[in-house]
Amino acid sequence: MSTTDPYHNPGAVPSGGFLPPDDAFPQELPTGPEVLVNIPGEGLTGWARKTVGVLRRGWQQQLALFAITHAVPSFFLYTLAVVGLLALWRSDAAQAALIDDGVAEAMGTLVVLVVAGMLLVALPFRLLGYAAATWSAVRRAAGLPAPIGRALRYGLRRLPALLAWSLVAYLLAAAVVVGVFLCFAGAFSFAGFGPTVIALGYLMMIVGMVGPAVLFERRKPLQRAFDTVNNAFWANAVRLAVPGVVLFLAYRYNQVIDGAGAMIGFGGTLDAQVGFAVAAVTASAAFEVPVALLLFPTVLVTYLEQRAVAAPNLRTPHLLAELD
Repeated sequence: MSTTDPYHNPGAVPSGGFLPPDDAFPQELPTGPEVLVNIPGEGLTGWARKTVGVLRRGWQQQLALFAITHAVPSFFLYTLAVVGLLALWRSDAAQAALIDDGVAEAMGTLVVLVVAGMLLVALPFRLLGYAAATWSAVRRAAGLPAPIGRALRYGLRRLPALLAWSLVAYLLAAAVVVGVFLCFAGAFSFAGFGPTVIALGYLMMIVGMVGPAVLFERRKPLQRAFDTVNNAFWANAVRLAVPGVVLFLAYRYNQVIDGAGAMIGFGGTLDAQVGFAVAAVTASAAFEVPVALLLFPTVLVTYLEQRAVAAPNLRTPHLLAELD
């Protein structure tokens, strides 16, 4: 064996060009307590803490986003609807409806179509607000800035897919609810409202999970929303009960049609009717913001909690990467 060690006097280490690129190593995830995903084992207390945390960290951004995407469009839509109803009320057709059941039925159908059209036009704005608020909430949970402009641009980028899947979900839910109502109401008269309300509440939980499934997972959102709700039905029902009741009451007692009826009853002159209409429309539009502030973090944290059951290592950095 040679006694000469060829490595006894190694050459000089080159000054550069020998290190691997930075992206060759996996990105290190930040450590510390998780502030957004309710990890299995934390239970209802952890869920409540995470839900409040979403509001506490980013209520300013969420307030601005929901004002832009909920209150402002609602104000203009409500104004157009009330002006149209006021003109209809003062027309000859309204006088004819008092004595002709056919005209009255036609006017009632027109009012229903106007309300359905308002909801259809308002849906993209609401979805834009929820998508932007989701991006903002995840960014804030990761300790990153969340400018309102960038949040809205993100929402616009994801809006087509979100709108398409949401329309499918709403149409399927409407078909099922109408079918349940016709089935039970025809057989049991007024008692048929009970199964209809139960079916509506169940389907609205599923519809509420479609949006997060589109934003985060981007695959089979209807199936994912169905599985998310049913894998832990009672836990989800408890978590979504309060915002669900608030949402139902808000849209039940805050309809423009109710405001128009009250306006006509209290205002005898045109000026009085217009004045009441302005107050009713402003209050109705402003009421959209607190409802959204309650509904958004509840649905988001509930969805993430159920995802963490299937993927216990799910954390905010993973969610941030899924949104990009």
